Amino acid sequence: MEINTNPPKGMKTVLCDNKPIGYVKDVADPKEAAKLANDLMKSKGLWREIPKSQSIYNQAQSFANTSAYLYEKDLKSLPRNPQSITPFVVNAAFSAEMYLKCLQEIHGQSTESHVLTALYKSLPNKVKDKINKTSKKFESQYQIAQGILFKEHLKNINNAFVNWRYIYEKKNEHVSIQQTIFVLQVLHEFSAIERGLKT
Repeated sequence: MEINTNPPKGMKTVLCDNKPIGYVKDVADPKEAAKLANDLMKSKGLWREIPKSQSIYNQAQSFANTSAYLYEKDLKSLPRNPQSITPFVVNAAFSAEMYLKCLQEIHGQSTESHVLTALYKSLPNKVKDKINKTSKKFESQYQIAQGILFKEHLKNINNAFVNWRYIYEKKNEHVSIQQTIFVLQVLHEFSAIERGLKT
């Protein structure tokens, strides 16, 4: 039987890897609907547990992709679209936070904070040393201060996730777009390596 994205009446189509795999009863309770979908995937051998570090990494990537889209579309060349600056900064800062929390998860750390330098500080020294080496590898590709420790670059968007969400209440907030992209590049590459992914 071919599974269609348009389900029969009273049913919902379940997707796995963006492909329809079957139907479940259309129920009002979201938790019950999720359980029905999970049960269907398990019955077809498609269910897989996703490690927490991978879920955090995927979330970091999704926010980084949004920042990259805004940069390419509205901020890369002059005149810049001022409407895109705030969402660029907020998404980039949250992405950096998620990459750091991914690294914490991998190395058995946990810090409840939006302050990037606090998250970075809690990482083992050997991890910070490797991040600094990764940083040096990429710094010549960006218009940024070179030869400084990565934590100094993090300070550019240290509290940006909190501050830029309410930028209308602030008067003197600023970030370096190039430095922000550099931070995301380093954290993305290093997190991928720590997760055993090829870069």
